[in-house]
Parts: sequence; structure tokens; C-alpha cells
Amino acid sequence: MDTKGSQNVSGTNLPNIPMSEDGVVYIAVKGSIHANDCSVFGLGSEEIKALTKKYPGSGNVVNGVAMKTNVLELINSLSQLGYKVVTSTGEAEIIWTLQRDI
Repeated sequence: MDTKGSQNVSGTNLPNIPMSEDGVVYIAVKGSIHANDCSVFGLGSEEIKALTKKYPGSGNVVNGVAMKTNVLELINSLSQLGYKVVTSTGEAEIIWTLQRDI
């Protein structure tokens, strides 16, 4: 059984992110439910550290971070950090927009 998904990332100290006018931070996750990697855009440095520790082999991409895990596992990990999906678009490759109230 893969225990990687059972690791908790919610103990992460979230960085002081500049608030938008409505007190919400938005990020984007891009991936396919058929792939074993995905990308996330808009995370703070502490969140990136926590997720790259949980998913070794992850690395930088233009404006974001490539994660070595399937997209649903990443979205579940981001939910532990307080993010929730607010919208998605696409077919073979999907972009999910997530938000976190701050």
C-alpha cells in the first residue's frame, strides 16, 4: 500500500501572503486524471516546501511547481492546507482553480 498519500501537510506554517481585496488567495492546478504528475501555480514558499517534501522529485516549471503525484492526490493535500476547488475547465488536461480564505 502506498503510504505517501497518508502524510499530513496541514501542520505547515503558511506564509504571510498579500491579501487580495476580498481576503482570498487563489491558486491553479493543471493536470490530467490519467497522469502521474501535475503542476501548481501561485503557492507560497512554505507551501511549496511542504508539498515537495511530501512528493519527492518535484521541481520548478515556468511560474509554478511540477508535482510528482496524480492531480487528485495533490488537490486533497491542498485541501489540508485550507484550499478548496472553486472551478475547473478543460477536457484531457484540466485546470482547477482553488481558493483559501486568509
